[in-house]
Amino acid sequence: MRKVWLISVLAISISLFAGSNVVIASPAAYVVKAGDTLWNIANSNGLSIDSVKQLNGLSSETIHIGQLLILSNPAVIQTIPSNPAAISSSQYIIQAGDTLWNIALKYGTTVDKLKAINGLTNNMIFAGDTLQVGITAASANISRGADSFTGSRVVAKAEQYLGTPYRYGGAAPGGFDCSGFVQYILGQFQVSLNRTAASQYNNGVAVNRDSLVSGDLVFFNTYGGISHVGIYAGNGSFIHSSSSRSGGVIYSSLREGYYAQRYVGARRVIR
Repeated sequence: MRKVWLISVLAISISLFAGSNVVIASPAAYVVKAGDTLWNIANSNGLSIDSVKQLNGLSSETIHIGQLLILSNPAVIQTIPSNPAAISSSQYIIQAGDTLWNIALKYGTTVDKLKAINGLTNNMIFAGDTLQVGITAASANISRGADSFTGSRVVAKAEQYLGTPYRYGGAAPGGFDCSGFVQYILGQFQVSLNRTAASQYNNGVAVNRDSLVSGDLVFFNTYGGISHVGIYAGNGSFIHSSSSRSGGVIYSSLREGYYAQRYVGARRVIR
């Protein structure tokens, strides 16, 4: 993948009132490109190799083209503003390689909403331009904070295994079945899950379809009862170990097609 996707810490406009303000720092992430090394990425972002490895749950310095690396921890400092309406929307500076779809996915919104907020009539954007992403003080106050960050890390970890072959009963990088994949990925974040899709539906707490966030588990009835599970990735998509015929670990849509018709429910296991 030749795209360079650098999602920087974004400026949120802040209005100061007597004794109240809101400051939110977003995490940065980087997609590995050809020729990158962990040392180069860490050095160019003022980090140590150990800190990058710790942020991404890496046990070695091996990285892969297209891999998403988290480069900073989230920091959220919140107080209740005296006039929430006075705090403006968050802004994002478009980077080379960005698309509206990628930006919408990162901020848990849709391309249509981004176009409406910014008065766009098509999907064309340009590096260096500023994009309103529609995060207001009100939404910041109800944010999951570190939990949503962890959800993004879960998806980033899952992406490292795209293309891994499907293997019935598999729960390791050599090959996964659906529940083995979910169990393995969440296990990297010290989240203990049951082994089968049906039993994983008993883990965590139920969450409505319209309240899904990255890292939630989504369940399906593919051949009688709960028989398939994946990890919600945001923007109506999820990542899962599908089948040998479909290519193993892939992304699929939760909004249309085969899985949309067989959706059963979701569970939140990261809190």
